[in-house]
This record gives sequence, structure tokens and C-alpha cells, in this order.
Amino acid sequence: MANIFQKLIPYRSPLELLSEHSKLCAKAANLMYTAVEKYLNNTSVDDLSKEVDKLEHAADQLKLQLRNIYSKLKWTYFNKADFLDILHNVDSIIDLTDDVVKVLTINRIDHVPEDIKAPVQELTDTVRKSVEHMDVIIQELKTVVESGFAPKEIEKEDQGVETVEAEERSSDKLGLELGKKLFAKKNEMNPVDIMFLNNVVILLMRIEDRARNVVERIRMITHS
Repeated sequence: MANIFQKLIPYRSPLELLSEHSKLCAKAANLMYTAVEKYLNNTSVDDLSKEVDKLEHAADQLKLQLRNIYSKLKWTYFNKADFLDILHNVDSIIDLTDDVVKVLTINRIDHVPEDIKAPVQELTDTVRKSVEHMDVIIQELKTVVESGFAPKEIEKEDQGVETVEAEERSSDKLGLELGKKLFAKKNEMNPVDIMFLNNVVILLMRIEDRARNVVERIRMITHS
């Protein structure tokens, strides 16, 4: 009889597994911030790359469990497509974070100008905070669901969503300004280094986009 119930009811709920996946994203984003800081100060980030890679591998295992469990559930709190879209974006965040740190191991720049170094670090910090705020929103989603979508809990979620959206606008502005600064140095910096750093900026902005997609989808769920 126990085996029958184990097949019908998973040991861990999809929301619990999603929360764990999101926590891995937040950890990876913090390691990424440290990696960018070290890279800009001419320090190797190989060890950090290995740490992020381990987190990304653990996240992949959770993703497989989630898809397997969700495919078997007969009843869920919200639309399957909504949940899988959130999972896809959360998983993309840790993949992109892993990409950023891996890219930093490929090319060494002898000297990054101070007026480039500071905004790169600022952009990375904004993206890190956005992923952390997304994580908080995902952790609170379980509370919202368990409260029966109580207006008070939904209001808390909405405040978190607004924070991430504001950070996304900030990162867009920072990223565009940084791109202009980089290409304005075409006569000062190695063109390969300019393209390299611009690629890092683009990856960072993509992480921010995914975080925004997650919180916007959660807002749709809590207000449907």
C-alpha cells in the first residue's frame, strides 16, 4: 500500500523543489559577483568557476525531478505551462551565471580601465541583487499558495515584483551606458578585449531579463 501512495504523492512538492532550485541560483549569483570582482583585479577565477559549475549540475538534477513529478501530478495549484515557464527561466539564470564565470576563465585583460571596471562591478551587483530578490519571491510563493492566495500575501509578492522590475530598468540603463563606454575606447583598448567585456555585459543583462520573466509570471499567477 505504501508503494502505491509513494507513486501517487511525491515526497517533495514541486514548489519545494523550485524553491531549492532558486536558492542555488542565488548562491551562484553571489559567486558570480565575487568572480567578476576578482577578474577585474587580475585574479584567477578558476576555483569559483568550478563551484558555480557544481551548483549548476545540482540545479539540473532538480530540474529533471521537477519535470518528472509535475508530469505525473493530476492536480496542481496553477497552470502547468505557467510553472514550467518559471522553471525554464530559473534554470536559464543558473546556466547563464555559469556561462559568465566560465567566460572569465578564457581571456585575461592586463588592465581594465577604472571607468570601465566600476560600472561592470555595479552592473554585476544589480544583477546579483535582482536574482536574490527573485529568490525571495519564489520562496514566498509557497506561502501565497498555502494562504489560499490571501490578499495580504499577494501584496507582499507585488512589492517584490516591483523591486525586480526597477532593478531590471536600472541594469538596462547601466548595460547600454557601459556598451557605449567600451566601444568609445576602440583606440585605447584591444578590440578583442572590448568585445570580450561587452559579451560579459550582454550575458549579465540576459540574467536580469530571466529574473524579470520569473517575477512577471508569478504576478500573473497570483492575480489570475
